Amino acid sequence: MKIKETKKLQSQRLKEICSDRNINYESIKILLESVKTKKLHSKRNYHQQKIEDIINKAIK
Repeated sequence: MKIKETKKLQSQRLKEICSDRNINYESIKILLESVKTKKLHSKRNYHQQKIEDIINKAIK
């Protein structure tokens, strides 16, 4: 339950900041999601590369 509450509070705070600075909240939200997705993809790619390296070493 703490995670949901924290996420909700962060979202509210982001809305406040956006309204104070006259920034479109939806565009900032989309930008944050894209950064989060990019990080997840790079983690996955890193692990996949490590697995491939280990397999290649084992084959040689």
